[in-house]
Amino acid sequence: MKTRILALSLALAAGGAFAGDTAGFASWLDTVHKADKNSDGMLTPTEIMYYDPEAHEAGFRPFMVDHFSAWDFDGDGMVSMDEIHQGMEKAGMTDKDMSRAFFEMVGFQPPRSSQ
Repeated sequence: MKTRILALSLALAAGGAFAGDTAGFASWLDTVHKADKNSDGMLTPTEIMYYDPEAHEAGFRPFMVDHFSAWDFDGDGMVSMDEIHQGMEKAGMTDKDMSRAFFEMVGFQPPRSSQ
C-alpha cells in the first residue's frame, strides 16, 4: 500500500513541473493549513493522502508521505504546526525556501547558498 501511495505521489509531482520563477506558487505553510481538513492544527497521514493539491502545490504530498515520520518529532502519529516549524528550523528553511524547493521539484533540501 505504501509503495502504491508513494508511486502515485511521485507521478502527481512529476506532472506538476513549472517553468519560470515561483510567482504564484503556494506558500508551504498555507498548503499545510489547507491540508488540515478538520482544522485541529495537526496533519495526519489520512489528511495528507486525501488532500487534493492544486498544480501550484506540487510536491507537498510526496514530501509529506516520504518525510512524515521525520517531522513527527513526538511520535504521536500526527504532525502539529509546532512540529512543522521545528522541522523548518532544523533544516534552516523558511516558508519561502520550502515553497522554492517544491517549485523546483527537489522537495526537502537545505537552502542554497548565494554563490
